[in-house]
Amino acid sequence: MKTIVLILAIVALAAAVPKPTKLHYRNLFKQPVGEIKIKPHPRIIGGQEATPHSIPYQTFLEVYSNSEGWYCGGSLISENYVLTAGHCGDGATEAHVTLGAHEPLQAEDTQVNIVSTEIKVHEDYDGEEIINDVGLIKLPESVTLNDAIKPVSLPSKADASNTFTGETARVSGWGLTDGFGDQISDVLNYVDVKVIGNQECEELFGSLVSSILCTSGDEYTGSCSGDSGGPLVIDDVQIGVVSFGIIFCLPGYPSGFSRVTSFLDWIETNSDVQIK
Repeated sequence: MKTIVLILAIVALAAAVPKPTKLHYRNLFKQPVGEIKIKPHPRIIGGQEATPHSIPYQTFLEVYSNSEGWYCGGSLISENYVLTAGHCGDGATEAHVTLGAHEPLQAEDTQVNIVSTEIKVHEDYDGEEIINDVGLIKLPESVTLNDAIKPVSLPSKADASNTFTGETARVSGWGLTDGFGDQISDVLNYVDVKVIGNQECEELFGSLVSSILCTSGDEYTGSCSGDSGGPLVIDDVQIGVVSFGIIFCLPGYPSGFSRVTSFLDWIETNSDVQIK
């Protein structure tokens, strides 16, 4: 009996261990072809503050393993599921999901905070090869939808062959606005970026699988540390999940995303989303 009580006490103490107060960024960087092009003014993203709650599917994530914590982004795809990057969920034991936020580190009346322990990473995710970089978080209870919290639309299966090359898309998140900084943005930012073909992207990053989508790094725009897992959308239809970039988010290099149309069957199989 004493042994059982001791075991229960140890389990309780383990559960009560405080989470890390200093969270970092879990990012995937891809080595470019040839020498890195160093350009002046290494300011990235090049975006602007979003109108509060104008991107109601954007989610803020604090993800934890047993020993560390990191920031990521995600997108609400139904009342019960959040889509994010595989590298955001790899090795995670729980995710603190904040919905309806503009300033996630401040108290806001619109915020809903949910803790989930059901985090699924694509079975064939490989962080070294940077393939199948998608994951899902199942919320323990359905979230109530309102003007500040709404799911994003996903492409239809008829869009499976659409590369979106040449179209303007929007990426959003609370990631760094300076690749050499160490603080996430206080407010949600977004930037409009141009989708480029994989052949053009490969000129800088080498061979890429077709399930990766790239956006141009022109005009000092792109995603950065802390944006991982966040959405890339065209007219509020999500076509990409923030996956990788160049170290220090140097300007002039593309940003890499998991191509959502490549994972529609996986998302449908592992969530409650019905895709037509």
